[in-house]
Amino acid sequence: MRPTVSICLPNLNTREFLPERFATIFGQSFSDWELLVYDSHSTDGAWEFIEQVARSDSRIRAWQGPREGTPGSWNPCIRQAVGEYVYIATSDDTMSADCLEKLVAALEAHLECDVAHCRLKAIDGFGREISGPSWSTSIFANSCGPLLDRRHVRKAPFDGLLHLLGGSVWVSITQLLIRRRLFDRIGLFESTWGSVGDFNWDMRAGLVANVVHVPDAWGGWRIHGGQATAGAALQSPEHAQRIEGMIADAIKMCGKFLTPQVRERLRTEWAPQAEEFRRFVRGKEELNGSAGRAFVVRQLLSGSGAARQHVKARLRGQGPWCVSFPGVVLGWLKEADMGPILIPDHASLELKAFLEHRAL
Repeated sequence: MRPTVSICLPNLNTREFLPERFATIFGQSFSDWELLVYDSHSTDGAWEFIEQVARSDSRIRAWQGPREGTPGSWNPCIRQAVGEYVYIATSDDTMSADCLEKLVAALEAHLECDVAHCRLKAIDGFGREISGPSWSTSIFANSCGPLLDRRHVRKAPFDGLLHLLGGSVWVSITQLLIRRRLFDRIGLFESTWGSVGDFNWDMRAGLVANVVHVPDAWGGWRIHGGQATAGAALQSPEHAQRIEGMIADAIKMCGKFLTPQVRERLRTEWAPQAEEFRRFVRGKEELNGSAGRAFVVRQLLSGSGAARQHVKARLRGQGPWCVSFPGVVLGWLKEADMGPILIPDHASLELKAFLEHRAL
């Protein structure tokens, strides 16, 4: 009988974290799953440990294969998955005991959604919770206000367009439960851009798939020196070039799934505006104090729309770009007559006012 969830566990030399990773899977309150473990020829004893665990539970299939990097090493498991839903359990991370139960329930209650998204808890190499970093890099978490604590649906292409700012919307794959059919539509993960390549898949998914947010569960994200993204120079020119390439690729690949109006506006208006936003943000981040303020003034005098939006957001007290840009996206979609984009399960006057303010 086909399991409901296919848990994909890619691994390379994370033996020290595997006992906790397996414990969080076996400890799930939802048990209708298969576990697919793909080891890229570990040399630290991880494969021997995996073999031992696999012999103890018939729901586990484990095999070894070539090293494909992150996120490419996630694909062998996904190709073998037979469940209705896919959860990628990166081998050094964790999740709450009710994570699968609540994410599955959310997708089964929202058949119009192909992704369920939950909170993220950051921990260090010793399992101690870290405050701040788990959400500080997320455009969604920094801009969603009361939506962070309320179940809601974000309709495509909202999350995909948020990626146009060039930052993370979904920080870790451990936050997501994915309907398997989505991979058939938009493809698997690419290793072309190195360890940050999941940004490209996330943007493709966000352009195409509706997302249901589940506030009362969490996926874990372990921050340590040996993780795949630890060596990524996230503020470097090389990283900026990768971001530009991933954005262009996602737009190209997903164009056929977008409505003609959205596709045309994305090509002629939104993508060029967002590219200007990204250049402005990078330029401003390179400068501090009076030099940064002088940069903004020069950009205003040159007629920069990004500079005008920046000043407008600051005057409205919306803070940095990761906070104000979602309001820009909502405004775009409102002009395109896309209808409701952010839909709370239980609307309130507070939420309605927040959403209307964001769309101004």
